[in-house]
Amino acid sequence: MTSTSKFTAAQAHFGTVMLGIGLGILCLIACENSTGLPWDMPRFWYGQRTTNLWISVLCIAFGLFVMSHGPREVPSAERRTQWQPTRRGRRFHSVVLYTREGCHLCDEAFDLLQRYSAYLPETREVDIDANPSLRQQWDTWVPVVEIDGKVRFKGRVSEMLLQRLIEGSPTA
Repeated sequence: MTSTSKFTAAQAHFGTVMLGIGLGILCLIACENSTGLPWDMPRFWYGQRTTNLWISVLCIAFGLFVMSHGPREVPSAERRTQWQPTRRGRRFHSVVLYTREGCHLCDEAFDLLQRYSAYLPETREVDIDANPSLRQQWDTWVPVVEIDGKVRFKGRVSEMLLQRLIEGSPTA
């Protein structure tokens, strides 16, 4: 699924403004019809009630249309399939992920490493809470990614830096 947009980000923001204007006019019409407005509107407002309603509906429709066809963020799974290193093949000999139970960053790190499994060896997960010395060493740093015996990531794992690391490393 390729994300193609017909409008730029600025045009999509304009769609948001149009939606807001349309909803604002519609709210004014609703207030005027139910309790009356606490202030006087310009003379043309009272003479063109049907036109005002149509303008609000058109602004809302146009705003929703532009917003739905504006730029979208490419999902991470799609980003992964688009990127490939210049040289094919696996890099490195070992990948160790130091983690702990209930760590959402650890789960994200594992998923990210799995998405790049075509270029990395099998990821070995090590629970730091099962080993007191590892818990003392990495307690506030998990997830920690160790590649070929060298710590490469602590805390959040950056996809861009992982790509650069894969690209800059020779095949194993």
